[in-house]
Amino acid sequence: MPATQPTPDQLQRFAREEYDGPIVMVNLLKFRDRAEYASSDPEYGDGASGRDAYARYAAGVMELSADPNIGIQPIYTAPAHDFLIGEGDWDMVALARYPSRAHMVRMMSDPRYGKILRHRAAGLFHQDLIETRPGS
Repeated sequence: MPATQPTPDQLQRFAREEYDGPIVMVNLLKFRDRAEYASSDPEYGDGASGRDAYARYAAGVMELSADPNIGIQPIYTAPAHDFLIGEGDWDMVALARYPSRAHMVRMMSDPRYGKILRHRAAGLFHQDLIETRPGS
């Protein structure tokens, strides 16, 4: 089933696990054709594409990357081009490194992050988010 946010159970499991090393999150992203901002958002009706709205979100995440308490380090972002094995419908792939799960949870609960989430919600149709552990 397409999703854009973790379920409460997924988020609790992620935050509870004892692993405390670095993680790299693999984001598989599918954008809306047109951004769907809430009527209360300043961007409502601005005609942005889903990709444009997500780019606004990504710019906000880049600003957060300067905060060592957040610790996010964007590694790689590129449009999905083709499938050698399997089939899919992804528009973009993005990799982001965090020093630990706690850093990612801290980012997700930071008020600055809350202010940019509207762009993510407006732009994404669905997403898969896969945790990897470098060196495991």
